[in-house]
Amino acid sequence: IEEIYNRLQVTPAAAGGSLYSNLQAAGRESIKYSLEKLHQPVDRTVWLMPGNLVNACYDPQRNDITFPAAILQAPFYSSEQSRAANYGGIGAVIAHEVSHAFDNNGAQFDEFGNMKNWWTEADYKEFADRTKAEIALFDGLKFGPTTLNGKQIVSENIADQGGLTAAMTACKEEGQGLEDFYANWARVWAQKSLEAAIKMIVSVDVHAPGPLRANVQAQCQDEFYETFAVKPGDGMYLAPEDRVKIW
Repeated sequence: IEEIYNRLQVTPAAAGGSLYSNLQAAGRESIKYSLEKLHQPVDRTVWLMPGNLVNACYDPQRNDITFPAAILQAPFYSSEQSRAANYGGIGAVIAHEVSHAFDNNGAQFDEFGNMKNWWTEADYKEFADRTKAEIALFDGLKFGPTTLNGKQIVSENIADQGGLTAAMTACKEEGQGLEDFYANWARVWAQKSLEAAIKMIVSVDVHAPGPLRANVQAQCQDEFYETFAVKPGDGMYLAPEDRVKIW
């Protein structure tokens, strides 16, 4: 357990505590704890997320990825699911986090977590051009009462694109069918939200809404069209010239 959790104290209501006062105290302790670490060696044994959190992350300054235990369950992963479904779930998530090392933010850090340009000029120019295409792909899309800002969500969309491509390629190389793969990719991003929540989340989140993460990235893969015989005029059809491929 990280030391910060040993420092947090909760004052019950009977002793004069409230939700606000406890959150305020926890915030102060968290800031103090962070400042104390400024001149200390990086502790690579610390997990950046608790084990009960359904999430995952990549840290460019440590060049590591974290997968809490809670995400290793259906629909992301299950021994009851097909291998193709697991590739479409946890496989794509793992590859997503690895891809963050090469998104528009991670690309600025080297393998030791130092901010350093390690790209050739030609490679980075090509990457920047493809990044602009990814921005344009999502910019202006409608979701509920909102309109997406492609630049705000580009880093996560690059990781989604790279992660889905890598997982799909691995699934194909194993000889697995892609029906379960794409079905579970869609399943893990299903969500149900109030309009007020959608407005708030879209205004601040660096991720696209789940249904668009599922649909738009799949629309950019030729294998998706082959798997489900998607043709011009179908709702999921995107013209070949509009499909974005970064990796």
